[in-house]
Amino acid sequence: MGDQFTGTLLTMNPGESPQQPTDEHEGYPPIRCDACRSALRSPDGMPSFLLLDQLTVPVVGCTAHLTQFRSVCGYTTTATAEILNHRPAGGVGCPSCHLALHNPRQPVIQVQDGAVAVLACPRHQSEIINRFHRGLDTQQQLTAEFDILS
Repeated sequence: MGDQFTGTLLTMNPGESPQQPTDEHEGYPPIRCDACRSALRSPDGMPSFLLLDQLTVPVVGCTAHLTQFRSVCGYTTTATAEILNHRPAGGVGCPSCHLALHNPRQPVIQVQDGAVAVLACPRHQSEIINRFHRGLDTQQQLTAEFDILS
């Protein structure tokens, strides 16, 4: 539980270098994870899928940072949050999330030194981002309580 996650929200265009933020991103730390930068730059890469309660949302990032993202989001559900590296059997249920895969601007959430892009409609993006931030809060509270007991 000693890992520290950050929840900085960036928005990037395809092909934009995550390591060199534009003026719009000044002040944000660069994405130092080469695997995340590569995944975020790949225009035809297959996304992974976050399964969280009734949501199935495409996400892009390296395996390690997707796993960390899932773990933090898992604090906000009673079920198990999962990451699939293949299209889920039922597909993506939201028609707007299908179209979001072609949207040139997607939110990118910083997870430690990497990042995860949430490729969903605005409503589901907001829900996943909020759940991630609530998960961060929960993780910090649990860590603080653990530190007090130590």
